[in-house]
Amino acid sequence: MNEVVKKWCEIVENTTTYLSQNVRDLVLKKGIATTTITSSDFSPEIATDDLLDISRLSSFLLSDDGYLLHPTERSAEWYIQHIKDTGPFFANVKLKMKVISEEELQGLIKHCAWMHQPQIVDLCFDLLTRKEEVALNSHECLLLITAALERALGNLFLHVVEDGKKKVPSLLRDLLASPELLLLLGTSQVILLQLLLGSPLSLNLRNLIWHGFVGFLDWDTHGYASVLLFLCAAIGRHLDDCRSIETVDEIIPRRWSTFKQHQQEHKWPKWSQFMVDNEEMLVETVSTTRVLPGSRKSIWLRAIRHHQKGRYGRCCALMIPEIEHTLRLIYCAVNGCPARALTAESVVHYTTLDVILECGGESNDKGPRIAEFLGNGLYSALLDVFVQLEGPRVRDRLSHGECHLWDIDVQISIHLLALSTAILWLPESPSAVVIPHYSSHFSPAALFHRELMETIEAVGHWLCLVKVVQPSVVVDFSAWPAEWIPLVSNWMRNWSTAVNQLLINQLKKENGRQMNDIVVIKTSQQLSATWRRMMSQIVLGCQRLTSHYKTKNGAGTLSSLHSRQRSTHARMDSYMYLFIAAVQLSLLFPIAVSCGGQVIVNDPPTVRRMKRSVTRWADNFASANNRWIELAECAKDSIQSMEILISSVLVFLSKI
Repeated sequence: MNEVVKKWCEIVENTTTYLSQNVRDLVLKKGIATTTITSSDFSPEIATDDLLDISRLSSFLLSDDGYLLHPTERSAEWYIQHIKDTGPFFANVKLKMKVISEEELQGLIKHCAWMHQPQIVDLCFDLLTRKEEVALNSHECLLLITAALERALGNLFLHVVEDGKKKVPSLLRDLLASPELLLLLGTSQVILLQLLLGSPLSLNLRNLIWHGFVGFLDWDTHGYASVLLFLCAAIGRHLDDCRSIETVDEIIPRRWSTFKQHQQEHKWPKWSQFMVDNEEMLVETVSTTRVLPGSRKSIWLRAIRHHQKGRYGRCCALMIPEIEHTLRLIYCAVNGCPARALTAESVVHYTTLDVILECGGESNDKGPRIAEFLGNGLYSALLDVFVQLEGPRVRDRLSHGECHLWDIDVQISIHLLALSTAILWLPESPSAVVIPHYSSHFSPAALFHRELMETIEAVGHWLCLVKVVQPSVVVDFSAWPAEWIPLVSNWMRNWSTAVNQLLINQLKKENGRQMNDIVVIKTSQQLSATWRRMMSQIVLGCQRLTSHYKTKNGAGTLSSLHSRQRSTHARMDSYMYLFIAAVQLSLLFPIAVSCGGQVIVNDPPTVRRMKRSVTRWADNFASANNRWIELAECAKDSIQSMEILISSVLVFLSKI
């Protein structure tokens, strides 16, 4: 621990910039130069309308055939030359924003109506025109406008798509290379966007700031934020003149993503009291710690002030890149690779949050080294909030403009601040003291585990209403854990609610980390996904039958039915033992894995064939409506398939 902290501090003390040489030259010298601006090159008196007419740049942007290529196929030299040629335009925009009149400012804001994000646009222009804390305000503005612009361009993409089948590309560079945007915006607008936000060879403003590679003092944030805001207004003016769109109201914005489903009581950790007790200590830690670059501390402190004043979305937007930057420093210290703290060149992947938390380290160990340093609780919490596919993925949704900034509430803000506190306390306290216990809520194993409990509970509700004499199902349990044979055998013979409760109680005791090891590493993701789908279908079928039996057993209900309806109920009752047996056998392997088992496939083709049969049974069980004969035949096939499947795999007790 002490050795890692020492290396962490050395990286902070010995690094003046986190931009690699080529990226630094491109951003600081070729884009908006930090050298003195000469009046012969730039004119602050240039008209705003002229700056909004991007077609005036065509002679620079379309000077060769390189613009016809996909952004990833162009050479580094092409980007360098075109960014250098466009530099005077960038500088003129920067100067214009410093002297812009209120009337001209309102005109720019009006042109941005196509984005359908008036609050963000107003806030960005307000931040950019303030006279105090110019660099810090511009840093925040650049974060917000890059996300807002990506969302707005996605809406524009969908407006052009005719068949409605295409989805917005997940990567901004692919969105900017789409023929749909080219058709609507024209070549000059698209090429300028690609120079600013395209491939890693471009200025790549969005990735540099959202991945935490730059602080507010590392580059000309005011200049680049001004350029992006002017470009947003230029696109709006172009659309006003575009014959394809009569009014910007035709551009229908997508629905905002929310975190409501992740904030239910059983899914979202309660940090409120933790932050109430430690908020002032966090401010002190940020101010005095040696593990944060001095130029970054102002960003952390502003984020905390936003939280204190109820501006939770702005707090999160500032915190996320700083958390990633800090974790990257830890990653480099743990793995002894300080060079990875810098932006990558075109031939090397950036060390981003996904790499930091998910890869096995520089030596390809089985588990990430950073997990050992952070501790299981903090590491699992970071995976849950940032990486897990079914988790909130706060960084992705905020940075890509999927969330409305004003919809982000205090819970998410507290969550990020609490994780920040835990990270910054690492040099002084073991992570176990900061987060004594955190069990993952959104890992594949945790979701699998929870869905299995919900399935067993649903089956219990159904069977409470059914009394069926069922032939015993004979299964060879010789390869199963000895301590589970009596319980599972009893469960197979008589699936009662009492046995269900025993299973549920045992499952609730399982350790989250052990579950993660079992399901993710020792059982294939594909098999786990199949089981989860099957279980969700079984839940639907059980809920339907539960409702059916409640209706059937209601006072006077059966006597009021027609003879044909009574015959249908009787037929369903006669097949119920098959349905129960099929459900029991379907859940054998999920229960075995969740209780500590390891599945080994002896005959993959057989398993794949049988798996299809069982999946078909579960789908029919969820959707059948009075087709009891057909469902019974499907249940028979499933039972036979499961018996073959049991002989095609072995289930062993996991030694953890």
